[in-house]
Amino acid sequence: MKSHILTAGILLLTFRLSFSQSVSMHVPWTEEDSAAVNALALYPDSTRLKIYQACEYPAIIVNAASLQKNSSTAFANLINSYTKSQQEDLWNLCRYPNMIEALADGGKKSKSQIDSIVSQYPAGIHDLAVKYAENNYDILKSISDLQKNVDGEFKQLLSSYPPDIQTLFGSLLQLPAVLTLLNQDLNLTVRVGDHYKRNPQKLVHRMDSVAAALQVQQAKDVQDWKNTLQQDSNTRNDLKNAANAYADSNGYDNSEVDQPMSDVNVNDYNVDPYNYWFGYPSWYPDNYWYPYPYWYDWGFYYGADGNMVVFGMPSYYFSNWYFGDPGCWGNYPYLGSAYMNFYYGEDNMNTMGSLVAHNWVQENRRYLPANFTKKGAHRSEVFKQMAQLNKHSMNKDGTINEAARSKYFMNNKSRFSALNQNPAQPKVPEERNISDVRQPFTRQPAVNASMIQTRQPVRQSAGVQRQYNYANRQNSGNYSNPQRNYNYNNVQRSNNNANVQRNYNYGNVRSSYSAPHYNYSNIQRATSFHSAGWSHPSSSFGGGGMRSIGGGGGVRSFGGGGAIRR
Repeated sequence: MKSHILTAGILLLTFRLSFSQSVSMHVPWTEEDSAAVNALALYPDSTRLKIYQACEYPAIIVNAASLQKNSSTAFANLINSYTKSQQEDLWNLCRYPNMIEALADGGKKSKSQIDSIVSQYPAGIHDLAVKYAENNYDILKSISDLQKNVDGEFKQLLSSYPPDIQTLFGSLLQLPAVLTLLNQDLNLTVRVGDHYKRNPQKLVHRMDSVAAALQVQQAKDVQDWKNTLQQDSNTRNDLKNAANAYADSNGYDNSEVDQPMSDVNVNDYNVDPYNYWFGYPSWYPDNYWYPYPYWYDWGFYYGADGNMVVFGMPSYYFSNWYFGDPGCWGNYPYLGSAYMNFYYGEDNMNTMGSLVAHNWVQENRRYLPANFTKKGAHRSEVFKQMAQLNKHSMNKDGTINEAARSKYFMNNKSRFSALNQNPAQPKVPEERNISDVRQPFTRQPAVNASMIQTRQPVRQSAGVQRQYNYANRQNSGNYSNPQRNYNYNNVQRSNNNANVQRNYNYGNVRSSYSAPHYNYSNIQRATSFHSAGWSHPSSSFGGGGMRSIGGGGGVRSFGGGGAIRR
């Protein structure tokens, strides 16, 4: 790993040269810029400020990603001789900053010393930490040494930058999904950084305007989804049954799934992410940085009275599971129809879940009847018949054997009266430039509820003070100029607009463990919208109106989750 410093230096020089040539200081806002704004607007304002500033340093993002690739590979090799279950344990232990180092430094600890150390961490990790500290000290020591090495390399990578920038990127290690996404689309990262460098006040104001409009749209989307479930018992029952099947697929016990929860406040639900340098278990889905319990992906949980408490649409992972399995289409067809209503409706939500639904339609459009995406009268029957058709046409890896599907359909047309009888002439239009975001379903961890913490609400950034009046904004329909009192202490610039005077204080993120101040529930859903928005741009500015903001509602409001009678 020592040779990585040289590699980082080469990348840094190359990156600076390439982007100094390709990014103009006077580039106007484009559709791609607007997509970036839409996506980033869904993060909490304190996180957005960090992202803007980080985007001014794309070379750090690139070099950190390269270091992460090396360190995660080294970690995977280090634990490779352990069983899959043990590897999952070790990845989980690494989610808690400094715990492994504290257990490993100074030699093997006594039982009382171990208990004293783990007592500073969430209760759900205590037994696991004690077990490995007592019985597997050597691997903890090796992990600790690897952590120190990568910390040293990262410190060296940042050594030539100002102290506040070093602290900024240290704090972003607690947001591994953000660092990953910024590296995955460097073009848009540089665009955001360019706009922030030239006019931070304008970017912050625009982003806040988009965020305010999206909050209004989110509330509407959640209420529409609640109304659908309240009024349509078929969809409601399908969602509950599919939710149980999803939890079962991920290793949960039925008694745990059906247990009502009386003290859940989704607004304050937080979870420690996997260690950025070591990554997440390699068999989990892509970008699975934040392990969540079953109900998070459902978009609802059962309250103390046993009723459904809805806080949003089902997650990307749930949608990916549903549309990837023909059995789900046949068993829960009304849920599929409801998906179409929302993802092809007037709001045309632009989220990862939306893209999964669009991917499904495009893959099956030859067999779908006319107006499938516009009318839902017989759509549930279409889902049932598509399930039967595809079950006879699947390869072992879950992909569709198109030749087998076509042959089976032509030989059994009478069984598929709800489908398009002439697949050679598709009735559903082709959608171009739709990114395929689907993944083969991978079992995710059955998260112990005690490993999830309910904490205080996310703190507002000290740099932007707001006074919102959502009632006035909603009534007027004017989302472009929200009334705020701004304090730009953190983004003040000199007259030549060349230097940024910052006043950030993120603290020493590795000094000791403390509960993160981020609401990872919102971060995870923002990440889903982020990925969709950057993969499938939509315009925010110039088109006018709230409808044009990325399709709206990528992240659902987690407040006011009304109960639905079972």
